[in-house]
Amino acid sequence: MRKLDTEKYRKKLLAERDRIRHEMEQIEKEISNDDTSIGQSELADYDNHPADAATDTYEKERDIAVRDNFREILGRIDEALGKIERGTYGICDRCGREIAAGRLSVVPYAIYCVECQDLIEGH
Repeated sequence: MRKLDTEKYRKKLLAERDRIRHEMEQIEKEISNDDTSIGQSELADYDNHPADAATDTYEKERDIAVRDNFREILGRIDEALGKIERGTYGICDRCGREIAAGRLSVVPYAIYCVECQDLIEGH
């Protein structure tokens, strides 16, 4: 991959990392607010409809799942940035072929070419 291309992807990865970190901060605040409001409302639970409690639980679990997904993506972004430094960015971890530029444009932290990704996912 040409140096110009890797620089473009490096900038894209850094921008995506910043975006995800910002989103994670927002989610962490939501989770923290949920924990605070749950603790404060435990005595008043008898006033709440069970569906309200279920909605609160669902939203908190969703936020935790999104946060965990963001953590995984941040790890992949860091790995992709490391590959750029090592000169192995854009090479499939499974077959060693070059990952298509179109795939990297959509998923700049991809570690598999489309064919290997399909095999791994069982398609």
